[in-house]
Amino acid sequence: MSYQDIHASEIADFLTTEGLVVIDQRDEHTRSKGQLPGAQPASEAVVGKLVMQRRKNPPVLVYCYHGNQSRELCSFLAQFGLSRVYNLEGGWQAWEGWQQQAATPSNVALSAFPSEKGLVG
Repeated sequence: MSYQDIHASEIADFLTTEGLVVIDQRDEHTRSKGQLPGAQPASEAVVGKLVMQRRKNPPVLVYCYHGNQSRELCSFLAQFGLSRVYNLEGGWQAWEGWQQQAATPSNVALSAFPSEKGLVG
């Protein structure tokens, strides 16, 4: 049993997965600055509940700041028989970077803008 990595670009669609459990492994201070919708802090209670529900096999998304610590929890959960476990590749840092990139117009469009508007002679 193992887990799968999921790219930041897939997260928005993935968050609509029915029954998804989202676990944030970052510290409380960092979580207070932003987190994925529905995320709950990693705790023994959350992990214990997932292990007890392993027969229902809920989908689980785990993330941390850089995507390394979350790999350990993903492996742990997979060892208990959960087969729908996903790690946010690159963690919160990758998610923030992807959001910024998605919100920024492409360089191609920016480079064409001056000539399209007759600003270049």
